[in-house]
Amino acid sequence: GRMRTYLPQGRILHATVSREADRWFVSLTVEEEIPDPISPNGSAAGIDAGLESFITLADETGSVQKIQAPKPLRRALKRLKKLQRKLSRRGVRDKTGRLIERTKNYEKARLELARLHRRIQNIRLDFLHKLTAELVRVHPVIAIEDLNVAGMLKNDRLARHIADVGWGTFRALLEAKAKLRGVRMVKVNRFAPTSKTCSVCGYVLSELPLSVRAWTCPVCGTRHDRDENAAKNLLKFALAVGL
Repeated sequence: GRMRTYLPQGRILHATVSREADRWFVSLTVEEEIPDPISPNGSAAGIDAGLESFITLADETGSVQKIQAPKPLRRALKRLKKLQRKLSRRGVRDKTGRLIERTKNYEKARLELARLHRRIQNIRLDFLHKLTAELVRVHPVIAIEDLNVAGMLKNDRLARHIADVGWGTFRALLEAKAKLRGVRMVKVNRFAPTSKTCSVCGYVLSELPLSVRAWTCPVCGTRHDRDENAAKNLLKFALAVGL
């Protein structure tokens, strides 16, 4: 059939055709001139990636907001497991259960499962693209922890949550869009005590277990939400580099 889409005003170098579930896609590599980016004139921001909220954002205006991710995998997990069991019963199998022939019913079940995986991915990517686009549209400097996402995925208690909300993809998209928009990214050492340093007086707790979500500074008496406090401390790193 006929395809309608926007084509950039540049030279098409090559095209890649791919298939996901029952859909076909064409990816074009195009050579075109990109104008020099104009940095946004908003406020600097500190972003803390968390477990209860996807991110907590603090900016120069004093605003602190928690942004939740849609978590499409968790919502679809029951149906996902059902379709996986359905697929495991389809096709011709030997006595050990190993698939030896793909039948029409097997392909039908496989396609149904692939569609659900694609929907989960699309929901996640739509959220991440919109969020990162808005962040680089508003903030000229963004500070974020340089988290070891790959290492955290090895933690069985955290892996599903991290994969579901897409921390790694979020950071990659944010960095790519920041570069295009002229936004400065400040990567803060993952071992910096942003959660347990009082953002008011600078006192540093000796320990703050992950299970403790709030604490009170013994010096100035300020009550801190750990994620909001971390975001405020990350904001200080953004401000330190200047606008």
